[in-house]
Amino acid sequence: MPTISAPATVLVTGANGYIGLWTVFELLSRGYTVRGTVRSASKVDALESLISRKQPQAKDRFKGYVVEDISADGAFDEALKGADGVIHTASPVSPDSEEPEAYSGPAVKGTVSILESALRSPSVQRAVIVSSMAATASAFVAPARTYTEEDWNEQAVTIVEEQGKNALSMLKYDASKVLAERAAWDFYEKHKLEATYDLTMINPSWVFGPIADDTLPSPTSLPATPSHLFKMLFARPTPKERFPECTNFVHVWDVATMLVRALELPEAGNERIISNAFVSTWAQWLKANQTLNLVPALDKVDLEEAEKPCPPHVYFANDKSKRIFGIEYRGVPETLVDVVDDFRTRGWLKHLEAY
Repeated sequence: MPTISAPATVLVTGANGYIGLWTVFELLSRGYTVRGTVRSASKVDALESLISRKQPQAKDRFKGYVVEDISADGAFDEALKGADGVIHTASPVSPDSEEPEAYSGPAVKGTVSILESALRSPSVQRAVIVSSMAATASAFVAPARTYTEEDWNEQAVTIVEEQGKNALSMLKYDASKVLAERAAWDFYEKHKLEATYDLTMINPSWVFGPIADDTLPSPTSLPATPSHLFKMLFARPTPKERFPECTNFVHVWDVATMLVRALELPEAGNERIISNAFVSTWAQWLKANQTLNLVPALDKVDLEEAEKPCPPHVYFANDKSKRIFGIEYRGVPETLVDVVDDFRTRGWLKHLEAY
């Protein structure tokens, strides 16, 4: 199986996104030449300016490309010309309809589109796609057990097929992730004899951690998962109930590292790999804050109570990722330290503490 190493050229789609931007930084820090797609020329300018500030030594190794519609035919052809690999983190814009097709159609087309463009670019040796734990199981409705890379979230697909537009939005999202990932594997299987690349799928759980974009104006601009973390821990008034009770999570830096290593390691080729650090309760996050004395104004918890394990729950196994990547995942304390440091620097915790 092919492998890629610096100074190879790698395309990152969704390069200004939460995972995408950290992945760009990781690639540049390792000496790669990086291309990044965003949806408009103004976003290219903003991204190139951000990289010039954050990694000035690498600014000449980055170039932005505009891809307005990731599901359009040939959307990534130009950006992929001569590239050695691609990391696909882009996702469709939020649907403007409650019909299931509004979720699944763009997700499927956007995922297959990158593989079609890679097929037309014979320099590409590996395609790494960011899927989701949602393609494995819906954590809030699936039976409590351990889920592995062998599992598929057929439950969400079935519910959405039966309930149509009346299905929960989260289940329509989850079903779209299943259909998009299956479409990618089906496309690759159909074309693998002519493809110059192999395929790797990374399925992260809830992704927490600091934000790479230092221009984000306020917590209301946060992406979905860090926004949820902010609401559960730092928002005031304190939420009446913190949900879900048990949360599978992974640090965004671990995801970015894993995506880059997925390009580099032969054994990652043609694999589906879950990216998940631990499962935790919110009491364990509050305990870490209390023990480390990070934000004194946060809720206090009984330390013994916080040691109690989760009740029966959905857990996404990380054995395969540890075996392939040799990764030592960051846990709750490390992740919380990085989040608090970032949010404090941005002034987003002033409502909670006297510095």
